[in-house]
Amino acid sequence: MIKNGFFYLIGINVAQQMLKKIKSALPMKIRFKQTWGLLILLFVSIAYLVTFMLLNSPKKPEVTEIYFADMITAAHSILINKFNKINEGKVKVIPIDFPNFDFSTNERKEMLARLLRGKGDGIDVFAVDVVWVQRFAKWSEPLTNYFSKAELDKILSVALESCYFEGDLYALPLNRVQGILYYRDDLLKKFDNYNQIIKKIEKNITWEDFIKLKNELNTQLPFYTFTATDYEGLICVFFEVLLSLNKNYFEQYGFNFNTIEAEKSLQLLVDLVNKYNISPKSVTEFTEVPSYQYFIQNDGLFIRGWPTFDKDFREKPFDAKKQSHLKKASLPYFKSGHQSSIMGGWNMMISKFSNKKEAAINFIKFLLKEDSQEIFYKEGGHYPVVKSFYQKSEYLAKYPEIERIKYWDANVTQRPANADYTRFSKIIAYYLKNALQQKLSVKEALASCSQDILTEKF
Repeated sequence: MIKNGFFYLIGINVAQQMLKKIKSALPMKIRFKQTWGLLILLFVSIAYLVTFMLLNSPKKPEVTEIYFADMITAAHSILINKFNKINEGKVKVIPIDFPNFDFSTNERKEMLARLLRGKGDGIDVFAVDVVWVQRFAKWSEPLTNYFSKAELDKILSVALESCYFEGDLYALPLNRVQGILYYRDDLLKKFDNYNQIIKKIEKNITWEDFIKLKNELNTQLPFYTFTATDYEGLICVFFEVLLSLNKNYFEQYGFNFNTIEAEKSLQLLVDLVNKYNISPKSVTEFTEVPSYQYFIQNDGLFIRGWPTFDKDFREKPFDAKKQSHLKKASLPYFKSGHQSSIMGGWNMMISKFSNKKEAAINFIKFLLKEDSQEIFYKEGGHYPVVKSFYQKSEYLAKYPEIERIKYWDANVTQRPANADYTRFSKIIAYYLKNALQQKLSVKEALASCSQDILTEKF
């Protein structure tokens, strides 16, 4: 550009000097005609030079736009803006939001599947539930060649487990969560035996003692809320109870639920609603958001949730004052079993139809940076997936809860990996809900569920 401008100025100067010499050497009449001729020549020369400069000046590079589909939280927005600023003029991430208030996990899964069946037009990077990776692998780019062993070694192995399909890496973990028990500390303080209650809860209460506690408190407040409509959230609740009785259940029985452990687990959930009156009957219609709304607005004492609940609704709180009194503990478990908490969270995948894979990979690597992962925890409550967060003294000092997370991690369990899991989950959730609503007995529900999975009826 500077070079072209230099020649432009030289051209004008030469033309002006020629004009002066010719004007002084010619008679007046001739000089008048020649002056106009040279002026026209000068104008044409300048026009040519300007055109030459415009055509040969370096073109501004096009910005690569990456479309990223996820539930866009405050943490997502901060990181997307940060990435876009770093890569300004080169790469820009455009979020596609699946708001928690508008999409259940099942609805989000079906929407993503529809988008990708159409060859993923308009989507480059997308987040999937940790149990969806095998379902979405056929539409996704294998990632093994994009990440070195050193890069993968920085990630928690428990978070990487769900990222493989048939031996190949198809996803990278974005964040993780696990099932926990929330309680309203301000409400429990109103009971005379508050200190004893907290001691029981903090020492990891069993289901047997949890049921006794309900009878001791003799309260009309909703005691225990959980998600029990026919979707993935109910399956997480059921599997947590089931795996607390037998952590190797799926290795031993697969998806056969005609077992004593499965019957005992489902019977507990049915009895919480229909026998002990510990949970309201309305839980059979609850996904996460309605369950939390009910819990807050009706002054519930306990709720099964994810560690993000106290931050998920900050922008649209149901009651900010009440929500400020939430505290966390481990979920109840059978006395004859052990503690169990289902791992949840989201993994990142790249559409195999994307023509911006290099930029998409760089964005994923940016989200896996230590400081990016800290933002997910600080702003959204999601557990980071990088090892360093749980090891460095600066984080341990800044976030005392890390020690509790490490303790809870010892009891985390995974839903079974299976290419047909999303189909199985529809069947399981359908029959679990029917049992909770007492449309089927526990044995009938489990037998029908196992049979339908076996015969691929759904």
